Amino acid sequence: MGHHADQFKVPNGVDKMRFQLNTGDARPFSRYRYKVTVTIDGSRTNVGYFKVALYGVDGNTRQYQIHNGMMSPGSTYELLIDVEKDVDELTRVKFIWNNNVLNPLLPKFGATQIIVQRGRDRKTFKFCGSEQVRKNVVQTLSPCQ
Repeated sequence: MGHHADQFKVPNGVDKMRFQLNTGDARPFSRYRYKVTVTIDGSRTNVGYFKVALYGVDGNTRQYQIHNGMMSPGSTYELLIDVEKDVDELTRVKFIWNNNVLNPLLPKFGATQIIVQRGRDRKTFKFCGSEQVRKNVVQTLSPCQ
């Protein structure tokens, strides 16, 4: 696969080589990989999920679910995501959480740090936040100073 693939020599003892490529299910088929690492804080441990959207100089992505399950203050969660748009240089990220449960204790969560590593060149972008928000309230994180 790729330029000059027809000239590639298969190493001795290797039958076949397999490669996988992540693509979308509709045009444009290309996807752009990012590693997203989120550290959260909250009022108490709670079951729920959270999503992150990436914003850059060339637009933004939709929200991608990073975690679903027990959310604990001070914990870090990591996921590789394949996004539909190359947003180029990241300028901010948005965090939102929910648990689809009516909870009279009104828990709050927030992202204290989100680190995004771009797949194409492994450039790292670091964003910081200090607030905790109620469910379904968007938290915007800016680059760390």
